[in-house]
Amino acid sequence: MTTAIEPTPADDEFTGTPAESPADPARGASRERPALRADDPCECIAAVPALLGFVPRRSLVVYLLRRPPGGAGSAALSAVARHDLEPPGRGGWARLATQLTALCVRENTLAVLALIVDDRAGAPHSGKPGVRSGRHRYLVRALERALAAERIALDEVWAVRELAAGQPWWAVADPEVGGVQSDPAASPIALAEAVDGYRIKASREDLESLVAVDAQLCAEVRPEVDRAGILAGQRFRTAIFRDELDRYRRSLLNRVLDRVAALASDGTVDARALAETAVALRDPTVRDAAFALAGGLRAEAAARLWAQLCRVLTGSDRAEAATLFGYSAYTRGDGVLAGIALRAALESDPDHTVARLLDTALGTGMPPHEVRKLAYSGRAKAAELGVEFDLRADWLQP
Repeated sequence: MTTAIEPTPADDEFTGTPAESPADPARGASRERPALRADDPCECIAAVPALLGFVPRRSLVVYLLRRPPGGAGSAALSAVARHDLEPPGRGGWARLATQLTALCVRENTLAVLALIVDDRAGAPHSGKPGVRSGRHRYLVRALERALAAERIALDEVWAVRELAAGQPWWAVADPEVGGVQSDPAASPIALAEAVDGYRIKASREDLESLVAVDAQLCAEVRPEVDRAGILAGQRFRTAIFRDELDRYRRSLLNRVLDRVAALASDGTVDARALAETAVALRDPTVRDAAFALAGGLRAEAAARLWAQLCRVLTGSDRAEAATLFGYSAYTRGDGVLAGIALRAALESDPDHTVARLLDTALGTGMPPHEVRKLAYSGRAKAAELGVEFDLRADWLQP
């Protein structure tokens, strides 16, 4: 069976990604990906790091095969999702299986393939037979029962100690069935991403570091943010007095666009520019307009700007930047990075309305082309201020 690649974000609990695009803040517009052969274990296993955007460890990775429209033709790979392999006790396995099944139902899943990545496992003929194999078989039984209740097949379950060329893989149901892994870096999907300059992260922690607060940078930027906030307050009061609020907001938005242009050209933005951008995003109209950048020709530069802001800000300012960064990742079909960024936003400001809405949309499986509509709303906000945005022609295409 040859799977078609199409984007659908995975459940929040199952940190997932569509097979369409990996996790990177500089990721460009999505394009057609190489087809993945679901009947070839070596190819499926090798593709995992490119599909997730990082190399998973101690994880359950699942491939969701969607029912084709009309019920005819080959199944399509709708999503690849991942869960930590450390649920508490047997009840944890059951909850994990229930969450996966709920995701499968939302995705109209026909069948599931699974991969267990566990460095503590003893590979067949390795001298450590049976190490953790009992736990893995219990997990498989829990998955089979939960999926069968919804008439979803668990086709294959493979296991590896690590994802690396030359390392063994084997079938959990019959460890005598197995082979040697091919090089993940040489998988067709990974090679397609390499053409775009994309590099797979070594771990999920590497992805989280993209939005992690840098205490030293925060200390450098904080005084600039305070100064920029005072100046902005003065200009806002003057604009209100002169009935020039739109003009004031247009100047703020243009400053944000200038920072994006600077990143696009030479890749640098200093502490003062970052602070002025953070203060500009405090204005709801400017922030809403900034969502349109995710669909523009400088989407990559905008994503880098939001990522930089995430690292140097705290509180509600950080929440605004993380929400924009999460939205940018979501619209590219990057569920893993979107989930990380949106959680960072909600940790900084639990009441952030847009972050909560996007997080809910991601968790319920809303496809990227649906949330891309927010960029059109942003473009309309910018137009009201006299600023024109050009969105890519394919922006709303599924």
